[in-house]
Amino acid sequence: MPEYPSLSTRLWRRRPWHTSALMRVSDRFEALVWLFAIIVMLVAVPVAGAAGTAGYTAAASRIRVENATKAAVPPTITTKPERIVTVDPYGASTERFEATVRWDRNGRSETTTTEVPGKSAPGDAVQVWLDRGGDVTTPPVRAINAANSGIGIGLMILVTVWSCTVLFSYGIGGLLRARRYAALDREWRGMSRPVGQDS
Repeated sequence: MPEYPSLSTRLWRRRPWHTSALMRVSDRFEALVWLFAIIVMLVAVPVAGAAGTAGYTAAASRIRVENATKAAVPPTITTKPERIVTVDPYGASTERFEATVRWDRNGRSETTTTEVPGKSAPGDAVQVWLDRGGDVTTPPVRAINAANSGIGIGLMILVTVWSCTVLFSYGIGGLLRARRYAALDREWRGMSRPVGQDS
C-alpha cells in the first residue's frame, strides 16, 4: 500500500506554476494567494522588529528624561497609617495604608499624605519622590518598561499582520471552493437524469 504523500510534497504539488493539467485556474489562483500571504508574513517580521526597536528607543528616551527630573527625599511618618480599602466593580477588594509624612527641604518643613507600608508607625522613615518643581510625584520608571513597550509594539504589529493575512487568504480560499462546488453541482445536475427517464 503506497504511503500518503508528506505535507511538503503536497504543498509542492500545489505550486501555481505546476504543469499538471488537473490543476484548475482557481487552484492556481488560490496557490498564488497563499504564496503572497507567506511573503507578506515573512516581510512583517523585520518590519515588526524595526517598529519595536523604534518604540523601545522612544520609550527609553522618555523614561530617561522623566526620571532625570525626580529626586528622592527621606521623610518621616508623623501620623498613624490609615487603612483604606477599595472595591472594584467586580467585588474584588484591595487595601493600602496612607499616612502624613514630613521632611525638610531648602530650610523649610513640608508635609504630604502618601502611601506607606502596612506595618509602618509614626517616626519611621519612608521615601518620597519630588519633581523639579518640588511637588510629590511617582517613583522613577524602571528601564525594563521601555523594553516591554518595544516588545509589545512589535508583537502587536506582527499578530495584526499575520491574523489579517491568514483571514484574507482563508476567505479567498472559501470563496473559490464555494464557486468550484457550485460548478460541480451544476455539472452533476446536467449529467444525471430523473429516475424512470433513462433512455
